[in-house]
Amino acid sequence: MSHLWKLPRKSLARPIQATLGTAILCLISILFAYSSAIHAEIKYDVVLAGGRVIDPETGMDAVRSVGISGNRIARISAGELEGHKVVDVSDLVVAPGFINVHSHAWTPLGQEFEVLDGVTTALELEAGAFPAASFGTHEPIAIADKSRINFGASVGHAFARSKVLDGKNAVSGADDMTARQVGTALSIDMEISMFRATLDGSQIRELERLLRNELKQGVGLGIGMLLDYMSEAVSDAEMEVLFQIAADTGAPIFVHIRRGVAGDPAGLEEVIDYARKTGAQVHICHLQASAMGGVKRFLHLIRSARAEGIRISTESFPYNAGSTSNTAAVFNRNWQEIFAISYGDVEIASTGERFTKDSWEHYRESAPGTTVIHHYNKEEWTSIATNAPDVMVASDGTPVISLKANVAPFGIGTNARILGRYVRERQSLTLIQAIRKMTLLPADMLSTYNPAFRQKGRLQEGMDADITVFDPNNVIDRATYREPFQHSEGFMQVLVGGQFVVKDGILLPDAYPGVRVDRGLE
Repeated sequence: MSHLWKLPRKSLARPIQATLGTAILCLISILFAYSSAIHAEIKYDVVLAGGRVIDPETGMDAVRSVGISGNRIARISAGELEGHKVVDVSDLVVAPGFINVHSHAWTPLGQEFEVLDGVTTALELEAGAFPAASFGTHEPIAIADKSRINFGASVGHAFARSKVLDGKNAVSGADDMTARQVGTALSIDMEISMFRATLDGSQIRELERLLRNELKQGVGLGIGMLLDYMSEAVSDAEMEVLFQIAADTGAPIFVHIRRGVAGDPAGLEEVIDYARKTGAQVHICHLQASAMGGVKRFLHLIRSARAEGIRISTESFPYNAGSTSNTAAVFNRNWQEIFAISYGDVEIASTGERFTKDSWEHYRESAPGTTVIHHYNKEEWTSIATNAPDVMVASDGTPVISLKANVAPFGIGTNARILGRYVRERQSLTLIQAIRKMTLLPADMLSTYNPAFRQKGRLQEGMDADITVFDPNNVIDRATYREPFQHSEGFMQVLVGGQFVVKDGILLPDAYPGVRVDRGLE
């Protein structure tokens, strides 16, 4: 009897399955049509229509329209989107906004040049500030309440150190501290105690207390360490404490490593050893500027460390000279051996005057703190770092206080130089590789400690609407050492938090949507 019942049940199975399959397909079609209808009815705040959308995380590289609602990317579509403001970006590249992890251009003028170079987030991480919450608050160069782009800083080890040594706050103390509140090397005098005094045991414990308490506030994006500027001052005991704090808190430590004789990797090996011992995440600032002719060796050491599980990253800028103060600590050492240069390779930034031995000593005595440019790198070395797919792009741009005193061009033309000269002219980088180095790599590095960066560096639905739109055929840097104040060309639209700061290639005069990025933002 049971056998007889099996026959009709088996014979009904195929029609039932076919009916269910048809029903499911119909349901999917209905839902898709409904979803399409919903999206068709939505009118987005801004639509970037018909551009070449590149997302370095998913690998998308296709013509799409991007719909923005508020400060978020709401829709990326192959079809047309309705918007209150529709901007035709056909023949242009639509990319995530560039993240500069090494910027000293923390002034209103500096931000103008950065955003015209595609930057939507600029961070002072190498030197940092202390307390971090005061970063960007000092007049007349304040940006905290009126910022064109997103900003932030690490907790500055050097300035916490100053408080330990001098018993006063390194940022909110005397007015003469204002210019160096974020640790730019341009204003570092070799006589400042924080760069030349060794801490004893009790002072190291006080430094540890200050740094741990500051990180608990959630504003600092890690620990910034100008180690090279205090090479003779920072002991092994102090180094161990700093890396242990980083390991315990999960905060990345951003290090300007100690330099030895040109190309010597000892400074890099030192921080890799501390990262290995403690488990701290470490970021090496301006790779090619520290490595010079040893850049291949440095990259090998970094990649080998990464392969063994050490969390390590690095950055570079596409220029062959550095910029600092004529009284920076490095010039109180054997600088000619360190950089493999002499007096004639150093010039005054504001005038281009090259030094002799006599004029060098004269300026050191009569005009300490003079900004100088020292030409110590070669393009063949710089290109190795620039073309490396695992090395971030970061400018190391210096503060622009006014247009009367020249600065190095790093903070003005870095990204356009990469896109125009290395991608388009030399074709040594692909477009998506270059964009990845400016967006996803820094966002991923920072997101391990700061969740806000999980929403940046990507061009996907739900991400922050920090977006850079540029002309790949015309983007180029114009800033030079002699005439640095020439903004980059080719950046047509730049949005920060969904608001235009650059529109049709023009900086909008009243656009200040930038916010402080800290651990409280997500």
